[in-house]
Amino acid sequence: MKKKLEFTYYPNPILRQKCAPIVDFNDEIKSIAAEMIEKMHEHKGIGLAGPQVGLNQRIIVIEPTPGEPKVLLNPEITASSKDWQIGEEGCLSFPRIYGLVPRAKSITVRYQDLDGKKHKLKANKLLAVVLAHEIDHLNQILFIDRFIKVNQGEEDLKKLLKESKEKINLYE
Repeated sequence: MKKKLEFTYYPNPILRQKCAPIVDFNDEIKSIAAEMIEKMHEHKGIGLAGPQVGLNQRIIVIEPTPGEPKVLLNPEITASSKDWQIGEEGCLSFPRIYGLVPRAKSITVRYQDLDGKKHKLKANKLLAVVLAHEIDHLNQILFIDRFIKVNQGEEDLKKLLKESKEKINLYE
């Protein structure tokens, strides 16, 4: 019996590991994806990456439009616009912490679906932000690494950073 996915919070070390590609497009990965969508809904998120549920695998689930969840396996940003947007982001692995993050206004993502079929997706605005945030997780980059300003939860963040012995640009 497969183990239930457990939500991970910073400073869990899995959040700083580069994720392995998915090579088996089988029932197990479909089951994991369904459970991840459930967890994302449970935590009222619009995106969730493998490391956030203890998986060192290149899988993300997103739902920027309610009722339209999407699973992307082995996603990779292949192009980014030169235009940037700055918006407030939060992260399910950092409860109560929000900050301003610069992101490309539009990106192109190459990924595979649950059957291993290859796709390309052009995204802008909120979808681009969600995809970039979740793909960052797969590459051991956290949204706090990109912060230009903490809007909420600064004391919580400082406490977590002290506990993790990590430094981010804002506090170096």
